[in-house]
Amino acid sequence: MTVGSHLADLVGAVQYDKGLVARSIFVDPEVYALELDRIFANNWLFLGHESQVAEPGDFITTYMGEDPIIVSRGHDGHVRALLNACRHRGMRVCRSDEGNTSFFQCPYHAWTYSSAGELEGVPKFRLGYAGVLDKKEWGLREVTRVESYRGFLFGNWAPEGPSLEEWLGDFTTYFDLIFARDPAGIEVVPGAHRWTVDTNWKIASENFAADMYHVEHSHARPAELGLMQAMPDEGYQISAGMGFVGHAFTRPVSEDAGGEEPLHSYWTLPNIQTEFLAEMRKQVAEEKGAALARLIPLGHGALFPTFAFLDLEQFRLMRVHHPQGPDRTLIHQWCVLDRSLPADVKDAVRKQYELTFGPAGLLEQDDGENWRECQNGMRGFIGRQLDSNMMLGLGLEKSASEIVGDDNAPGVAGGIWSEGNQRRFYEHWQRFMQAPSSAPASEPSPGRG
Repeated sequence: MTVGSHLADLVGAVQYDKGLVARSIFVDPEVYALELDRIFANNWLFLGHESQVAEPGDFITTYMGEDPIIVSRGHDGHVRALLNACRHRGMRVCRSDEGNTSFFQCPYHAWTYSSAGELEGVPKFRLGYAGVLDKKEWGLREVTRVESYRGFLFGNWAPEGPSLEEWLGDFTTYFDLIFARDPAGIEVVPGAHRWTVDTNWKIASENFAADMYHVEHSHARPAELGLMQAMPDEGYQISAGMGFVGHAFTRPVSEDAGGEEPLHSYWTLPNIQTEFLAEMRKQVAEEKGAALARLIPLGHGALFPTFAFLDLEQFRLMRVHHPQGPDRTLIHQWCVLDRSLPADVKDAVRKQYELTFGPAGLLEQDDGENWRECQNGMRGFIGRQLDSNMMLGLGLEKSASEIVGDDNAPGVAGGIWSEGNQRRFYEHWQRFMQAPSSAPASEPSPGRG
């Protein structure tokens, strides 16, 4: 399918029931322009964690689509997301990644805004603007809606539509197992890794959604170094609400013994969180049942469109794949920790995160190369006319409750060797792309999580 020739009709771009996705959607500039409108101006996008803006004046900077954003806790205690663009000429008023300040000042003409985004200072105001400029009307553009779930902040430009929790839908069950199993919550290691990959944002996001198929092949070198063993055949891929998760099953909760025995069979890195995770699994088993507790740690996961995470025995991370054009992605990534972990274990988790999935990590380099070469294989005149094959596990999907063994496990699932989550990811994509411009999309199709 050649998408650019008829953007009004995207039906053929994703053939969900056949497991086919048109490669042109990864390279066509017109498709990308439409994505900025219909997906990135019309979805809940991850902004940061409340702990990163804990005090009045705290701020972090991020993106919503290509729009630069300041997430700031004003001195009134309220968290806002502000377009990081001066109302005078559009220059970014904040060029730091994070910090604490009482104001933001544009370096170009020194228009100055409060931490809440109000325009407070304009040079030569009385000489040139008096009677012409109403400062109350020229504050920084504020993101329409900002909401929090379990301390995770999301923003949405659309004035109407589902709340954040409604949008997450059934995925809250799995989100809570990842980020709310510790009653004390999580903390984000200060600082962020930021780097770019010459690939389309969808390629990176659907990998986390979760592609288990590539692990033993793409990461063969870490296996040769003794960091990984052969992948097990027992595991799951689950899509529910707007989220995805997948990994190998852990052993039954009744067999938790602490110590260094791995929860998953293919990692050989020291399982530094095993004792803590075993305790978390016991608590979850008491509250929600042993079958759901057996999923901990949940492995790879993502929220449509660009939020992703890893929840493993050795390390944890969260990240965002920010689009910067049809063939460029900016990645923001943080190491995250369960707050109750002992200090020495927290330090060990951080070090193992850097070894594996920092920008120069052993596994991250493999993934970045894969994504770049996928983009290169699609960009040519012939290459963009073909379909990508996402047939793995096609027709073998079951209810998540059947795969997990618990009636309270929501969503649709496949075994560990499945691309069901990828098919669902692109069904979401197609649904939003066919929705009216900058308006809430329709509900997901019945029976698919």
